[in-house]
Amino acid sequence: MNSAPRKYWIVSQLFYPDETSTGFVMTKIAEQILNIGEVNVICGSASYHSEALSNALEIDERIKIHRVNSPSWNKNNLFLRILGFVIVTISLSWKILFKVKKDDTIILVTNPPTLVILVAMIKKIKRFRMFIILHDIFPENLAVTGIISRNSFLYKVLLKLFNCCYNQADHLIACGSDMKDIFTSKVRSSMPISVITNWADHKDVYPQSIDRDEYFEENFANKIVLEFAGNIGRVQGLDRFMEVFLKVDHPLLAFVIIGDGAFKDKLLEMKPENYRASVKFIDSKPRSEQNRFLNACDIGLVTLSEGMYGLGVPSKVYNIFAAGKPVLYIGDYNSEVSRYITEHKIGWAFTWDDLDKIELFLKNLNMSDIDQIKEKGIHARLVVENKFTKSLVLEQYNNILQNY
Repeated sequence: MNSAPRKYWIVSQLFYPDETSTGFVMTKIAEQILNIGEVNVICGSASYHSEALSNALEIDERIKIHRVNSPSWNKNNLFLRILGFVIVTISLSWKILFKVKKDDTIILVTNPPTLVILVAMIKKIKRFRMFIILHDIFPENLAVTGIISRNSFLYKVLLKLFNCCYNQADHLIACGSDMKDIFTSKVRSSMPISVITNWADHKDVYPQSIDRDEYFEENFANKIVLEFAGNIGRVQGLDRFMEVFLKVDHPLLAFVIIGDGAFKDKLLEMKPENYRASVKFIDSKPRSEQNRFLNACDIGLVTLSEGMYGLGVPSKVYNIFAAGKPVLYIGDYNSEVSRYITEHKIGWAFTWDDLDKIELFLKNLNMSDIDQIKEKGIHARLVVENKFTKSLVLEQYNNILQNY
């Protein structure tokens, strides 16, 4: 008599049909795990990020989805965002308490971050297996963004609390080797920590000729276009890059910012009138359009604030490479992204201590550099095809889960 298939529970605030990074990734992981067992999902309501919902994204009907109501408050308001985290955490945890059984397996993502705390407590009662996919590290992220001080009593309490909860996991999955480095000092030495990167949608994102003047509704034909696409939040440091870009005032450069977030208004206020170089802001675009907007630039911009080493991996970099575009990266020089760029010659890497060098780099960019930029982009696409395809990355989840 065949034994019943193992039951897996994906727990994430964001899930299908939400196509923001976390929602999209967790949906694809759920579909992958169908190869080894029954998959259930506990997630927030589909209306949480209504602007990010996709009509194109489909899901396997064998996946059973259990939703809780998610508040749709302004996520740029810190107080309301924290309150929303707490409400969603309680709702998701309540579902877990009554639906997940002993010997089931939970795959938990750190969204919302407070979810780790309650689920770790429930695990002591229910005795299920728990895997945590680490997209963020708390409370360190709060300190880097200046929300709380590392010297505060609150930070020290949160650090002990989160570390204790991370230690309740059976296995941690970091999305980069930098993040694994950080966690080796946060959890017990016997804790298994695997590195599984995010992937590029290399079949949907690929080099393509785009009429960017038409797409951007600007005369960019004889300009080198830098493009940032994604959340404009506290950890990107985009305001510091904007200061350097405005200082350069290069008439042959254009800077396009696609997205929304807490710091967007600040960037909008920084642009002076009668500025010679082009700076264009565009609202968030759906995932279905990313091949067009990624191919409409020459260089993709990826930034992480100082102190963010290991605390987050900018997954947007994989699809920039998939589009055949090099990356201008500003962040920790020892980071994984910086190493990719340096090792494979697929862009340029700087730290925030290199502001003078960044300024000089931008000043020296010229239309005669286009061939070199394109060559780096070709190499970037090859790196994706060899290392970061969806099938290669997702298979690693099955390999880990089947060992438990």
